[in-house]
Amino acid sequence: MSINKKAAIAFIQVIENQVNLIADENWQELNQLSNELPEDDEEITEKIEDWLKSYPSLCEAYKQKLKSMDKSLTEDHNIGPGGAKLNSSQNQSSQSSKELIQNAIKENSPLSNKPNSKSAIA
Repeated sequence: MSINKKAAIAFIQVIENQVNLIADENWQELNQLSNELPEDDEEITEKIEDWLKSYPSLCEAYKQKLKSMDKSLTEDHNIGPGGAKLNSSQNQSSQSSKELIQNAIKENSPLSNKPNSKSAIA
């Protein structure tokens, strides 16, 4: 898994697991950010990290998540020493980083949550 793909996944996990750190007005910015994401993973990482610079608590959670991913990926042998790839093609998602981030923002944003949408689905 590339560094940029890991960065996208770490950002998604922060969005999903640190919702309490994201104020309502930040969700509007995240929605705008997701609409402006390029297709290239490296450019996506740059945009994410530029946005996070304005939010120290989110940025810290993101950095912590990246560190924990580094340890777990190395232990699981998905990434070798120095970030060398080790037969990780089976573990890669079919969705692009852009799609994954957009979906995470939509699914976790209070702006797009409808009060009975989850309870109406059986």
